[in-house]
Amino acid sequence: MRRLLRRLGWHRNPLRRGTDRFEGWLNFVLIMLLLAGGTGLSVAVAGSTYRSQARQVAWERAHRHQVWAMLMEKPAGPTASARWTGPDQVARTGRIPAGPGDTAGTWLQVWVDDRGGLTGPPSRRRPAADAFQAAVASVLALAAALLAVGMAGRRLLDRRRLRAWQSEWMEVGPRWSRYR
Repeated sequence: MRRLLRRLGWHRNPLRRGTDRFEGWLNFVLIMLLLAGGTGLSVAVAGSTYRSQARQVAWERAHRHQVWAMLMEKPAGPTASARWTGPDQVARTGRIPAGPGDTAGTWLQVWVDDRGGLTGPPSRRRPAADAFQAAVASVLALAAALLAVGMAGRRLLDRRRLRAWQSEWMEVGPRWSRYR
């Protein structure tokens, strides 16, 4: 524990300078911002992502339907002419993907929208997993930003400490060395 406190700048060294105390407070503030801000940020981002993904999943479930289509010809390529009835009970025709072994009269399942037009299958969304990933990414981004602020602050403090050390050495150094 002592090692951690010393690393964070919270120790009782009589040689500690004002910049060292300031660095200790800066470290404390940054850690508290990460703990408090990271928690709030992750909850907000996870909730928002989950609600958005869940709405999208519900919309796709309500507006995409799987129906049976009958091939009207043997496929000459990757698609063939087919007929199906949409959710609005209107018969439709169009080209659908078909395999090389399919023949005329084969029934295949296709996805259609509310008006019976061909569409792709619903996307495979996982709202909870996506929300967790978004929360972790937001906390990592906050940690990176706070780390950058901490490093910049430490660099400025180091420059100030080096300037102070240099000015003190310019005063004391000539008394100790033969170069005057």
